Amino acid sequence: MTQALKDETLEQIQKEVLFGFDDEYTISEIINDLFYDVDDFDVDWLHTEISKQFAAHKKESLQWKKPTDFDRLVAVFDQLNKEKIVSLHKAGFTRQDAEGDCREIIDELSTLGITAKGYCYYHIQDLKRAIHEKVLFIGFDSVDYNDEIALKIANRIIELLHENNFQTSWNNSVETRIKITDINWQKAYDGIDYNYDRVFSIFQKEHTSTNKIVAKKTFWKFWK
Repeated sequence: MTQALKDETLEQIQKEVLFGFDDEYTISEIINDLFYDVDDFDVDWLHTEISKQFAAHKKESLQWKKPTDFDRLVAVFDQLNKEKIVSLHKAGFTRQDAEGDCREIIDELSTLGITAKGYCYYHIQDLKRAIHEKVLFIGFDSVDYNDEIALKIANRIIELLHENNFQTSWNNSVETRIKITDINWQKAYDGIDYNYDRVFSIFQKEHTSTNKIVAKKTFWKFWK
């Protein structure tokens, strides 16, 4: 491997570790897929570097002041899910991915007799901005693209964000995402699925009288 390739790989590893959503094995798979066409890619070196960064980040996380901004964001999203607003962390790579994931969950909930009001999310590109620029954009909409309902959802998102000590910026347009300003992204891998499983767990507890829903990952994309 050339030094340039190693530097690029280390940057990718750092990004995935800082995101904090995936374990070492998954990060290794992500990186391997990125460089699948490199003939002399050193897989053993990759695993060693992932382990180093993963361990260092985990050690650093023990010194973080609790609750972190991510902890408070989870509290916001959990409450939104309780209010039938499907809320996804790290939902795909782009806005189109994220909205597609939200829609698939909404459709599956519908087959189980649960009607969601709308959805919100942030995706991988948003996470990159959160790490480097300390801002996080939250996308949202109503289930049927009703602007009046979408505005109510947006205002509820902002209300909960403020209750959890976030500062926001938004121009009151359904065409514009909500911006959390000055976010300090601190998340270490904890083995919890904050996407499909968490949404269904909350919807099952809050919106059904039985335990018939079984969360099953059927559609998550490579960039989950």
